[in-house]
Amino acid sequence: MRTERTTSISGGKRRLRIVAAGLLLGLLAGQHAPANEARATSLVVLPIKLLDTSGEPTDQTSQHAGRLIGMADELATDLTRSGLYRATVIPADQLRNGCPSESVPCLLKFAQAQGADAIFIGVVHKSSTLIMQLWARLVDARTGRDIYTRDLNFRGDTDEAWRRAEMFLAEQIRDGMPKPR
Repeated sequence: MRTERTTSISGGKRRLRIVAAGLLLGLLAGQHAPANEARATSLVVLPIKLLDTSGEPTDQTSQHAGRLIGMADELATDLTRSGLYRATVIPADQLRNGCPSESVPCLLKFAQAQGADAIFIGVVHKSSTLIMQLWARLVDARTGRDIYTRDLNFRGDTDEAWRRAEMFLAEQIRDGMPKPR
């Protein structure tokens, strides 16, 4: 009888340990998402600029304006989705009102006022119908130092070409940044 009683007590302890382990795993799993959110860096995506030296006779101002806004929006979405950033796009008029000079000290102060840890700055250079270059920088909003820089070339001045360039840039940033621990 004593053996049965010991087995019964030990079985009860085992069940208790399993239940306790399950509860602990459940709590840890529930805390996983907020921990990742807490680690994500706050990033402001400034309006992406265009430098067009192509000399093309066709006025593409409205198409380029839409592509620049679209690139900034998609980049913010993709970087936020990566879990590394909580990205917010700053509209051009808001930047003009908050930092009309767009000088480095003003941009840093503006980004800090937005609660940003980092700033994305991008410029697309169109040198011809087929040749586009994208200069991209992530800058520490407190120090003004570069966190990440990348120069990309892409072919074509179409919505598809711009979207692919943005997706590639988002992957490069995601893969090039140190992972949070």
